[in-house]
Amino acid sequence: MGRKKPFRKVKGGFASIDRYVIECDAFKSLRSSSVKLMLLMACDYKGKNNGDLSAAYSIYKDYFGSNQTLFNARDELERKGFIAVNCYGGMSYGGYKLPTLYALTWLPVDDFINLEKNLCRHTHLQIGKILKYFLQGDNPKYKKPDKKKKQYLSDLKNPNIKRDEN
Repeated sequence: MGRKKPFRKVKGGFASIDRYVIECDAFKSLRSSSVKLMLLMACDYKGKNNGDLSAAYSIYKDYFGSNQTLFNARDELERKGFIAVNCYGGMSYGGYKLPTLYALTWLPVDDFINLEKNLCRHTHLQIGKILKYFLQGDNPKYKKPDKKKKQYLSDLKNPNIKRDEN
């Protein structure tokens, strides 16, 4: 009886995209920049932060020639159902910008509430749910930019967790 090969350990982890995601029709129709962004977002997933992933140009500027290329890739991934918005972003009343946070739809959404970082964020996706919108090739919850801004302003008034006023 031969020896089994030892399990290969990878320094720094790995990015995982399930085979059925890659084999679906919606994936086959993605542009290369969208596939690149999906891979990068999968790489940013650390096992407990699905729903707390950002697609900001400041994070991925080394991988994309322009912010418009990144934004087009992000929009395509969202429209075709590979990513879904968990928290809408924009300028807050405090004058700083909050990023839009996304979840990969082939993985369960994690509870990401960090009491220091995300206390006043309103989440839209159910914790533990796997959405699989990409199987239909369409995200039923996709909103156009003007609707996203309205949703963000509404979310500022209704955070998931209320602060103590002490």
